[in-house]
Amino acid sequence: MEHKNLIGHDGVVHEGLLNGHTGFLVDVTCDAGRFAVVHPYEKLDPARVTETPLSCPACAAANAPAAGPLHRGHLAHQYAEDVLALADSRGYPPAGDDEGLRLAFVALGEKVPPSRRLYPLIREHLTDMLTERALAVPEGVPQVLVPYTRYTGGTVQAPAGPGDRLMSDGVASGHFPIVRVEAVEESPTGIIVTVREKGWHPFTWPAHELGRCFFKLDRAPHCPQARASDHQP
Repeated sequence: MEHKNLIGHDGVVHEGLLNGHTGFLVDVTCDAGRFAVVHPYEKLDPARVTETPLSCPACAAANAPAAGPLHRGHLAHQYAEDVLALADSRGYPPAGDDEGLRLAFVALGEKVPPSRRLYPLIREHLTDMLTERALAVPEGVPQVLVPYTRYTGGTVQAPAGPGDRLMSDGVASGHFPIVRVEAVEESPTGIIVTVREKGWHPFTWPAHELGRCFFKLDRAPHCPQARASDHQP
């Protein structure tokens, strides 16, 4: 999540909350809403980004040292942490468990209902957390990078490690099998990645081919009580 000062249509300077990988304006810190800066279906004009101090009283108050929980971005981050913790408790990889995330959002709404306008920010923070997880480098594993597409936009290169789920880039063939990484190892000919598709024997790929033929779905599950069988692709 990026925080940038933005000039609104009325000339007031707001704090904008943006997608850190696409630059898309998600919301502003005050209650004015993102349309205070962009009209409906309008993209953010780079000319609206400014170094001028905040002139919106509500945005300035939310950034005051003693503001506490008034900042919308901070509130959304707390909700996103709760959602991910609830989804993780099921023991499935988040990107493979949309139902878990849906149930977590439902539980959140029943427990401490957030403002409806906070949901885009919650999703953005949740995407940031899942991206950080996907980018975590497995300790001691040779680095092999594959594309990872963030839920709310933007593609980054992410390391592949044992337990990660990859999907074949089957645009040409129309076949998109999901495989699980079993090993990433050094060999006399270079780095070799062993993957397995459910119901098939494992097969290997040279590291330089993996990023061309696969993209990453998610990092191996972190939930210790999860059963190994829960994570088969």
